[in-house]
Amino acid sequence: MLFSPHHISLLTGNASVNAQFYIQVLGLRLVKNSVNQEAVHIRHLYYGNNLGEPGSVITFFVLDRLGQRQEANHGLTGIRIGIPRNTTSYWQKRLEAAGYHPQLIASGLIITDPDGVLLTFVEVDRQLTDRQHVPNDVPVKNQIVGLLGTNIDYVNYSETVTFYQDWLGLNNFNHQIPLPSSGAAITLTSAPDSNHRSRMGRGSVDHIALQVPDQSTLFHYYRRAQSLGLDIELYRDRGWFQSIYVRDPSDNRIELATTAPGFALEEPASTMGQQLSLPPLFADQTDTVRRWYDKHNVKFDEAERFENKATLNQSKLLTSNLR
Repeated sequence: MLFSPHHISLLTGNASVNAQFYIQVLGLRLVKNSVNQEAVHIRHLYYGNNLGEPGSVITFFVLDRLGQRQEANHGLTGIRIGIPRNTTSYWQKRLEAAGYHPQLIASGLIITDPDGVLLTFVEVDRQLTDRQHVPNDVPVKNQIVGLLGTNIDYVNYSETVTFYQDWLGLNNFNHQIPLPSSGAAITLTSAPDSNHRSRMGRGSVDHIALQVPDQSTLFHYYRRAQSLGLDIELYRDRGWFQSIYVRDPSDNRIELATTAPGFALEEPASTMGQQLSLPPLFADQTDTVRRWYDKHNVKFDEAERFENKATLNQSKLLTSNLR
């Protein structure tokens, strides 16, 4: 659906800890094991449902020596994640068994991931289909169903509201901008320190992407951004989707991304995420990129190591050793 969440991208300081948490603890699938297309020496991990569908995908850029983040005059913070109705108790027990300390809230629960990202689990009236569910130890009826949004820090509230209304036609209701998918929204929050510049670090959200159905719709909103004089960063063909990136009045990065062709573009859906993979536009660079990572002893083996390989007790031990 137009402007439903497509994906959200963040920064992590440790690929192994990150993959262990999102694969083994949360039960997501590593659907794409790739690199940052702007800087190929930075890895890019994509997690989602079994099909890697838009609306299910959480991605991380891996920067091994990444420092602490500093939240000040702008930023996107946290991820809201949909879980099926009446599964909060299941997720509380699962997270506790993995060594985490979830806190119950009215609509579900909250925890922080190994990079300090605040994750809010919210019950929704939805379950994954047989094709969407990931084959692992999380029962189908309990599996995470997708993204519900994030918080966006603002400096000037009225300018921020106008940005989303004028560009995308999204209206604000008491600091909430509802998105079309069930329970999804962007929450507008006042920046914690408007006098100092935010600094990216472990757990920072780089951007949130919203869905558009096709390239013509994408270009329509590109032209609309131009006519409004918005801060357009760039257009990119990522292979698996096409995107435009625009900065909001508080300098937060907002992406619009097409829903096709999808992550099975250059590798079979059955083996997505099991090895380094680049979209066709980067095919001539694949061998060079692979040799660079081989030289640095990076194996791209997280799917093999973590999917259906360990119990939660083993996951707890790994996380405690690598944090």
